[in-house]
Amino acid sequence: MYLALFSLVTVAGAWAAWRSNPLYSTRATLRFVGIVGLAIVCVTLLIAAVVNATADAPALVFAVALAAAILVGTIVLIWIITNVSSPAVPAPSSGAPVVHMHRARVAHWARLGAAAAVVLGIATLVVPADGKVFVGGLATMFVFIGVTTLFAAYIAARRMDLALTALEADCWIRWRYTAEQWRTWTDAEPARELAEQPRWVWRRDGKRLILPAAAVVAGVALFDPGPWWWKASYPAGLFVLAVVIVELSARYERNAPRRLHALLMRAPPETYFGTAGVFADGAFTWWQTASNFLLDAHVEEGSPRSVALRFEEIRVGTSPVRTTLRVLVPPAADDDLARLQGLLSAACPSAHVALSVPAAGTA
Repeated sequence: MYLALFSLVTVAGAWAAWRSNPLYSTRATLRFVGIVGLAIVCVTLLIAAVVNATADAPALVFAVALAAAILVGTIVLIWIITNVSSPAVPAPSSGAPVVHMHRARVAHWARLGAAAAVVLGIATLVVPADGKVFVGGLATMFVFIGVTTLFAAYIAARRMDLALTALEADCWIRWRYTAEQWRTWTDAEPARELAEQPRWVWRRDGKRLILPAAAVVAGVALFDPGPWWWKASYPAGLFVLAVVIVELSARYERNAPRRLHALLMRAPPETYFGTAGVFADGAFTWWQTASNFLLDAHVEEGSPRSVALRFEEIRVGTSPVRTTLRVLVPPAADDDLARLQGLLSAACPSAHVALSVPAAGTA
């Protein structure tokens, strides 16, 4: 009951978020639903065929065949959903060197995952018989989740590498910064991040936990048939867990400026603007996808001067999140900003673009 309700709420939230996306259209939605629905039917029939074909086989053969069918079916669904829901990647110019930046990161995680899988495989062989089922099940789940996750990450990384290749070969505007300009930027951005990041203060923000905690205590007291010590320890354990999560989250936020500074120090001192998106601070960002799209762009006057690009990111199960990407503007770039105003307005007609004349205020 609760799982069905959660699924219904998730689907409704995803639908509402998709309706607000500039790429939304009835035709695109029906096409997506039709193709994905047909793919799910085909994968289900494949799994059913494997089950019927191996029903009389030994248990090990049946389990391996079923796991392989589920794995292949999941990979096929990921490939279909990714290709149907993603925008077309611009074709890079002939002879342009292909970028492998994003796929290299996936390869790094693949090596770590393979090492972990080997460790779990060895553990399955050496643990006593009573623990083999648990460790083997854990290893199987790890391999399944790891393979499907890495495949999805590779598909996304390949698309980003191809888009970045096309962007570098045929960009709208390219800004390269001097060592001094980039050093100023790597110092200014973490300082701005430190000033703007939200801070959790227990005396002020701890009140947010009172209502959920009261609901948990009341629910356990009224509906849990366990003894009194269980009714007391269960909410206490949840409270301790909540405190730990809040503290870890706050610590992660406090370290955000340090991580940003390290990222900028490793990033190439250049920015590309193009049809597919923008490459800045060592990262590529699409202008518009099914889960991320540009809301507005304006110039932030200050030292150093920057272009603020505000995006809305759609996350299944949560409210849309708005993020701001700031791009360093080199000196004497007013003509570039005027050109970018027209090109970006044409590429993202739903976004509010104000680059020719600096916008008042900040994002």
